[in-house]
Amino acid sequence: MKKTINLLYYLIISLCLILLLKTCDINSLKSPSTSPEGNLLIWHSTEGKIGDLIINAVKDFTELTPNVKILLQFIKPEQNPNFFIEKSETGFGSSALILSAKDIQELVKKQLINPIDPESFDTSIYFPSTLEQVSYQGKIYGIPLGSNTKILCYNRAKLNNTNDPFLSNPPTTLEGLIQRAIKGYSVGLVSSFEDTFWGIGTFGATFFTEPSLINHNMKVWAEWLNWLKNASLQPNFIVSKDRTILHNAFERGKLAYYICDSTEILDFADTLNNDLRVALLPKGEKGNPTPLLYTKIMVFNHSNTDSENLLGLAFAKYMTNPEQQLSGIIATQSFIPTNRQIRPNVDLLPLESVLLKQAESAVAIPLNNLAEIIQLFEEGEILYQKAFVGEISTDDAAKKLMLLMDNLTK
Repeated sequence: MKKTINLLYYLIISLCLILLLKTCDINSLKSPSTSPEGNLLIWHSTEGKIGDLIINAVKDFTELTPNVKILLQFIKPEQNPNFFIEKSETGFGSSALILSAKDIQELVKKQLINPIDPESFDTSIYFPSTLEQVSYQGKIYGIPLGSNTKILCYNRAKLNNTNDPFLSNPPTTLEGLIQRAIKGYSVGLVSSFEDTFWGIGTFGATFFTEPSLINHNMKVWAEWLNWLKNASLQPNFIVSKDRTILHNAFERGKLAYYICDSTEILDFADTLNNDLRVALLPKGEKGNPTPLLYTKIMVFNHSNTDSENLLGLAFAKYMTNPEQQLSGIIATQSFIPTNRQIRPNVDLLPLESVLLKQAESAVAIPLNNLAEIIQLFEEGEILYQKAFVGEISTDDAAKKLMLLMDNLTK
C-alpha cells in the first residue's frame, strides 16, 4: 500500500512538472520578441513510436505558434542522407534534416550545411557526449535530439522461477553472466566487432583520447576475444551474427538475457509487457563496459534564409526542452534524452533510469576522426570474424589492429 501511495505521489509530481513546463513554453512562445514565424520543411527517417514523437512535436509546436507552418516528410532510412545531398546540391533540399550524427562530416565536406552559432542556443543543457557528436573542426553543426546505446535486456518471468537471490537478479559482472548461462538462464549476444565493442572497456581499454584514436591498451582486445570464444562454448550462451534470430528469440520469451540495442526496447515492450527489464551491461575485473553512443540530430540546409534557420532552431530547442523530452521518455522508455536536466524517477520510469546510467560510460565517436575510425571498425570486423573461427589467433588479431591504429594516427 505504501509503495502504491509513493508511486501516485511521484506521478502527481511528474504531471505537475509537465504542466508547469508546458505553461512556460506557451508563455515564452507567445512573447512578441521570441515568437517564430514562417515555413519549414523537415525530412526525417524515423518510424514507429519515436517517429510519432516527432509528428506530435510538430503538431504541438504549430499550435503554440500560429504564424508557423511546418511540413514533415518521411524519407526511407536507406536514402538518408543521400536524398538530401542530391536535392540540396540542386537547391531543392529540405530546410532541416533529422539524421544520424555520423553523417554530419559528409554534409559539411559537401558544404550543404552551415555551422550553428553556439550563442544562439544554450549548449550547457546538453550532455557533453552528444555535443561532441555534432561538433566538427571546432564548430557545431547540429542539435542533438536523442541517443541510444547497448543495454542488458532480460525477461523478469525467467528470473522469477527461482528463490535463489543470486539467480533471481541480473548479473553485474561478466563472470556472473557466464554462471547464469551455465545454470540454464540463456544468454544471447550479437557477434560482430561493433556489437561487442562494449566489452573491450571491461578489460581496461580506453578510447578516442588524444593523441591516439584508441589507447594502446587495445591489446586487451585479445583478452576480450578469448572471453567471447569461451562464452560461446558454454551451455545456453548463444553467440550469433544474425541479430534478427536473437531479437525474435528474446521477443518470444526463449532467452533470459539479451545484449540488446535500446532501439529494440519498443518491440520487446509490446510483447513481453511488464516482464521486460533492463540492467547495466556487466563489468569486468579491470573496467566498466564502454558501449557506443548513437545520436539522432537536426541539421539545417546551407541555402536556408535567416527566417528558416531561426524557425528550425526554435523547433529543435522545443524538441529538446525538458517537457518534450520527458513526454518522449514516458511514451517510449527507449531513448536517451540529450537534455541533461532530465532525471527520471526510478520507480516510475525504471527502464529509462538504467539507460541514462548506462550512457554515462558510453563512448561517443569524435567526428574529427570519423574516417579513420570507420576504417578501424571495418578492419576490426574482418579480424574479429577470422579470430572467432580460429583462422588467426586472438593475439595476432589484436596486433594487426594495433598496427592499423598506428598507421592511421601517423
